[in-house]
Amino acid sequence: MGKEFSLVRKLNDMIALITPTGARPKQIELCSKFMKHQDYDGEVLWIIVDDALPISSNCIPDDFREDWHILKLYPEKKWKLGANTQCNNLLLACDELKGFRNIQSVFMIEDDDYYSPRYLSEMVKKLEGYDVVGECNTVYYNVVYRGWFQNYNIRHASLFQCGFSIDVIQDFIYSCKLRRTFIDMNFFRAVKGRKINLFNGTPLSVGIKGLPGRDGIGIGHRMELKMVYDPYFERLKELIGDDYLYYANI
Repeated sequence: MGKEFSLVRKLNDMIALITPTGARPKQIELCSKFMKHQDYDGEVLWIIVDDALPISSNCIPDDFREDWHILKLYPEKKWKLGANTQCNNLLLACDELKGFRNIQSVFMIEDDDYYSPRYLSEMVKKLEGYDVVGECNTVYYNVVYRGWFQNYNIRHASLFQCGFSIDVIQDFIYSCKLRRTFIDMNFFRAVKGRKINLFNGTPLSVGIKGLPGRDGIGIGHRMELKMVYDPYFERLKELIGDDYLYYANI
């Protein structure tokens, strides 16, 4: 890291985003577009953990956005087919956060999901006065099957739809160290008794399934039989407007 980036560690309050990726070039390309369009105007540290070869996060330059600081991590232990490296990668990112004294909150940004332009600004607002924020009643959309599924989760948020104050980072680290698949479930058990803001309404984010590349591990990837068929993307248009075009030719 250069001198200018080191100074940021001392001067400005920031939010941190954590994105594990690897062997998913289409996903991280789309994720970069969604982050580029965010209307949040504060300082952002974006930690991207790319654990596969060839590297797929090159689409995100160091000068990605004004007031956004890009930190890419490349674990020595690379992903291979059938492996689940999510816990290791998240722990690596959390360990890197220890060097930053000015991080106020942390948000999980998964590489294969959709985020509206107001996602970060709304999540930051909704976290004010709380320890944890999450969007519930998750909508999953499979762009290959052209179908959607409503998951009526009301007591926890999916990992890609949650954020937390830096004060509860140890609860998140503990959840990752359990080495179980569903980190979000572990995390919301760990923070029971904390001040949690779970909300729903017009979705700020949508769980996207079926993109090419490395398979996802979340429950939404195994719901084809429960999905509502949507051959012309009408439901997806309702959810994300003209941004549905990003997925129309997958």
